[in-house]
Amino acid sequence: MKRKSLLILLASFFSLALLFACGDQKEAEKSDTKVTYEDVKKESKEAMETAKEYTQEKKEEYLRQMRTKLDEFDKEMQALQSKAASKATELKDESKAEFEQSMEALAKKKQAAAEKIDELKNASGNAWDDIKTGADSAMDELNKSLEQARSHFKS
Repeated sequence: MKRKSLLILLASFFSLALLFACGDQKEAEKSDTKVTYEDVKKESKEAMETAKEYTQEKKEEYLRQMRTKLDEFDKEMQALQSKAASKATELKDESKAEFEQSMEALAKKKQAAAEKIDELKNASGNAWDDIKTGADSAMDELNKSLEQARSHFKS
């Protein structure tokens, strides 16, 4: 009886061991897909192209936004010039001189912002980040100058 129990126990043990061994072999066969250098190279190239396209799209979007802002500044500058011309008789000579100085500063800062935007068109990599920061700063300065010019008509 002991011998029979031992035989059944050993048969069960070997059956389970065989079952697990076959399961491991199937798992090994599944994960034994061959990835070649060429596959990795191709996928890396595709990822780089996608990243480059995304970056280019963001760059173009940013440039469109900046050009739109410059166009808005142009319109506001023209509106201020018209307002100044219509109120020329009401403004004191000192106020006229201050307004003219504000408009000259505004024109210079608008030109600087436009130049930064032109630089952005051809910039890439780290230069893009640096020039973008400079363009943002130039637009902020332009906005401050516009507010200063507007202040001449706020009473």
